[in-house]
Amino acid sequence: MYTARLRADKLAALKTKDTVKNKVITMLLSGITYKQKELGRELTEQECLDVISKELKQEKEALEMSQGREDKVAELQAEIAILESYLPKQMSADEVAAKVAELISGAGLEPIVKNKGMIMKTVMAELKGKADGKVIGAAVDALLK
Repeated sequence: MYTARLRADKLAALKTKDTVKNKVITMLLSGITYKQKELGRELTEQECLDVISKELKQEKEALEMSQGREDKVAELQAEIAILESYLPKQMSADEVAAKVAELISGAGLEPIVKNKGMIMKTVMAELKGKADGKVIGAAVDALLK
C-alpha cells in the first residue's frame, strides 16, 4: 500500500541524498504510523490519502504565513510538490461544479440555501480526496445563489 511505496521512496531519497524528499516522506510515515496506533489497525487507502491531505494542508498554511521569507518559501513549495505527487490528480473547479450539479440532481435535493448541509454531506462523500474542500464549497455556494 502507501507505506511500502513511501519506504521505497525514502530509501531512494537517502541514496540520492535528497534531504527535502527524505524529510517529507519521514513526516508522512510518521503521520501514518501515528494514525495506525490511534486506530489500532492498518489504514485503508483512503485513510492514508487523508493523512497525506492533512499534511499538504498544513504545508500550504505554512507557505501562506511565511510570505516574505524567500528561503522558506522555496523549501515549502518543494515540499508541497512532493506531497502532491502522492495524491491522486485533483479535479479542476469546472469539473467540480459539473459533478456537484450532477450529484444534487441525482440525489433529488433542491438547490436552496436551506439544504446546504445535506448537499455538502452528499457531495463531500463523493468527492473527498478528489478535489479541495474549498473548491467544493465554492461550487456548492455558486449553485445555491
